[in-house]
This record gives sequence, C-alpha cells and structure tokens, in this order.
Amino acid sequence: MELEISRDRVNALLASIASQRIGVIGDLTMDGYWHADMTRSQLSRETPLYPRPVFRESYSPGGAANVAWNLADLRPASVFAFTVFGEDWRGELFRQVLKKAGVRLDDVITQPGWMTPFYGKVILMGHHGQQEDARLDFINTEPIKPETEQALIAKVKARLPELDALVVADYQAIGVVTPEVTKALNQLAIEFSKTLFVVDSRERVGNFRNMVIKPNDIEAARFFFPTRDPAAVSVDELSQAGIDWQKTNQRPVYITLGHRGCLVCDQGNVKLVPAVQVPPPVDTVGAGDTFLASLTAGLVGGATPVEAACLATLATGVTIRKLGVTGTASSQEILAEYDGLS
Repeated sequence: MELEISRDRVNALLASIASQRIGVIGDLTMDGYWHADMTRSQLSRETPLYPRPVFRESYSPGGAANVAWNLADLRPASVFAFTVFGEDWRGELFRQVLKKAGVRLDDVITQPGWMTPFYGKVILMGHHGQQEDARLDFINTEPIKPETEQALIAKVKARLPELDALVVADYQAIGVVTPEVTKALNQLAIEFSKTLFVVDSRERVGNFRNMVIKPNDIEAARFFFPTRDPAAVSVDELSQAGIDWQKTNQRPVYITLGHRGCLVCDQGNVKLVPAVQVPPPVDTVGAGDTFLASLTAGLVGGATPVEAACLATLATGVTIRKLGVTGTASSQEILAEYDGLS
C-alpha cells in the first residue's frame, strides 16, 4: 500500500501540531470497564441470580471526549472541552480522567439534574475466556436547559478568537448540540472564518453549514439519500453526493468507508484514500474519533484535504490495533505506522 504523502511531509505536519489550540464541543462520555471474575460468583441468597464480582475497574474518555483525548495525545498547545456535566459521581471522576488525559476543562458547564454521560462495560471473565455483558448507559431524556444552552454558546464564542479549530462531535440523540446550539455554531463559523470548523454528527450532519463534514458511509447515505436503504447506496453515488455538497457548502467533505478507506470530496473532485490494512484482531471502536482528531490537526497544520486524510488514515491504523479500549495515536506511533507500510 502507498499513500500520497511522503514521510517528511507527515513528520512536518505532526511537528506543526505543537502550536495548535483546538476546541471540542459535544457529548463527552466516560467509558467504564468493570471486569467481573465469574469463577468467584455464588448464587445470591436474596435472589436466584449470580452476581458479577468486579475485581478490576478502569475509566477512559469516550464519545466526544475520545476526540479530545486523541487530539491531546498529539501534543498540541492546548485542547479545550465545551460540554455539560451533571452533579454526580461520574462528573467528578470524569474531570480527573480528562485532566490526566491533558484536556482543559475551563469551559465545562455543570447543570444540576443533568446526567454526565457514561457507558459502563461489564466484562465477564471465566476459566478460559471472556465476554462483554449488556452495557450500562447513563443517558439524558430531556434536553439541557435554555440558560445552559446560552452559557455554552457564550463559552465557545469567548474562546474562539484563540482557537485554530473547533471540532463539533454530535453523538447523542439528546445531548448538548441542540438545535439552538447548532444554529449558533453555524453563525459563529461565519463570524470566525479564520477558525476551522469540523463536524461529525451521527444523525444531523446536514444541519451544519460552513464546516468540513466527516460522516461515515451509513451516515452519509442516510443524509444524502433519506428514502433509501443505506446499504443499497453505492460508493459512486456517495462520491457524487459528496461533491455536490462540497460545491454548495464550499468546504471539503470526507466520507469514511471503514476498511475500504475514505472519500475526499474537494474542488469538484473526489479521491479515494485507501485504509491501512491491519490483520485481525482489530477493534474499530473509536476509530472514527481518531480519524476526526488527526484530520483536524492535519488541516490546521496546512495539509491539503488529501494529505489530511492520509494522516488520519495512518492514525486510525494505529488505534484499531489497540484492543478493548478506544485508544489514541501519538505522533511517534503514526510515523511508525508509516514506516510499516514500506
């Protein structure tokens, strides 16, 4: 496999990250891993059930927080988080996790009654293997309060003059990127035209304007062809739709295709950047976050749209090798990934 970027160019782009200041707005989620030794489980005296004896626990950034973590591990000047936490044990623990990861929390808002998003993953351990039990998700069923919306928008606007880029990671059906916040972000993208806005949204990517968009193939198919089965939409159709959107929005469009690579739609043309082929076992959870983070850093560093996709592809090749955790890709690991292609 050969990418359309030299090692010297990759190295130069990674070096440029040291001076970058990037913000991430979205639903920062904490991932919890609880390992239960089922060989120690005994039938409960109170109920006819076997408990999960947890003997090890660990926590890491997930969701939009994984984007921030990936950016922080590239060692920029600073990474700022814009989100809402609740007054709960998860919020307090999450602050510790994010600070350790190098993410600045100056602009995080706390709203009483809001649930700090959390995904609890119970790993059942046996004599000769393990499997994941049903996940425990802490979610919100009501939107953030109007005053919280305005406070969040004000935080972003006040910080934007010093940011090189703002990443919008809109991952939750009910989260902090509300219609009002989206409307404000679209306006801010016009007002702060020197700041790069990049968005990844699972269900609402078409609501954002004046921003680079990065849907995957299923998300893109649902957006561009809402009446069709996403699986029936061809790569050629996605390519043309991406080009049309790029012409209208005047920003590059990236459509990730999993193991097939990524479509880069820019200036009326489309280029397929192949994915790094990694033999199994692989763990693709969080790969899109890695791609989004490194793509943004590359574009801020002056990469062409295709060069930025190559950088993001290399970073993704690193993280999918990291099993059982979302993971990040450091500059050293990205260079090593490049060297491994030859």
